[in-house]
Amino acid sequence: MKQSAARFGTCRGRSRPKNLGSLAALTAMALLFTQPLQSQVYKFGHCLLGCPQGAAPSNHILVRSIYTLSFNTTTKTADWVAYQVTAGSIGIASSLSRELVPDDFVADTLEIADFFAIQERGLVRAQYAPLVSFAATPYWPEVNYSTNAVVHTSSLSQGAWYGLDWAVRNLVNREAAVYVVTGPVFYPEAEPRTLVTNKQHRIPDGFFKVVLTREGRAAAFLFPQDTAAHVHHCDLRSSLTEIEGLTGLELFPDGSSRLELSLYSALGCSA
Repeated sequence: MKQSAARFGTCRGRSRPKNLGSLAALTAMALLFTQPLQSQVYKFGHCLLGCPQGAAPSNHILVRSIYTLSFNTTTKTADWVAYQVTAGSIGIASSLSRELVPDDFVADTLEIADFFAIQERGLVRAQYAPLVSFAATPYWPEVNYSTNAVVHTSSLSQGAWYGLDWAVRNLVNREAAVYVVTGPVFYPEAEPRTLVTNKQHRIPDGFFKVVLTREGRAAAFLFPQDTAAHVHHCDLRSSLTEIEGLTGLELFPDGSSRLELSLYSALGCSA
């Protein structure tokens, strides 16, 4: 499978990713493992300007047909997820399953029993890479893997988070493709929140999401976990500097200086 390197982001490292999450990904990546490991450069199409750097070295890198993510087995959530949305990938998801699927490549994840009765606490099981954005592809079941799951408050999931996902899909109607990088935020001073389970984990204190286009236009958002349902996503605008400071990640190692935070109006935000 030949791809243009200009359309691929990169992840650099000294060892192979621990897991590649689909046969298609394994085939696509095979040619990338022909050089000595010391000079290995991984090129993933979901990462426009390079996959985020700075996550824990023990993380599992999973490359699937519709997203790439870095899964942290300590917090039991991805440190970052990168994906691309196109007009052809968006579909109707009302009849599609949202049932959690165990990830065969990472054993140490949360399971369906760990999410039992979370609605009684005002929480929901959500997805970093959203189902609707990939419902028209044959790969939509990949969004249900446990490594793509995350806990949101109901108010965030139904409010600003949903609003931005809708705005991204609306933007795709005017753009050839839109790229998204998203993940959790943990505040050191915050009291850790957990589910009713004996597994080591932590519910994120908030989330970041950066939306960008191939032309280098971008928009950054920071979502506190307890965001009220009436809050608009445009009220949660952030910056790459703030997000990188909170997460310890270098979000776009191949060219953050090439990005201009000028995409807000295209996502429904006034100047």
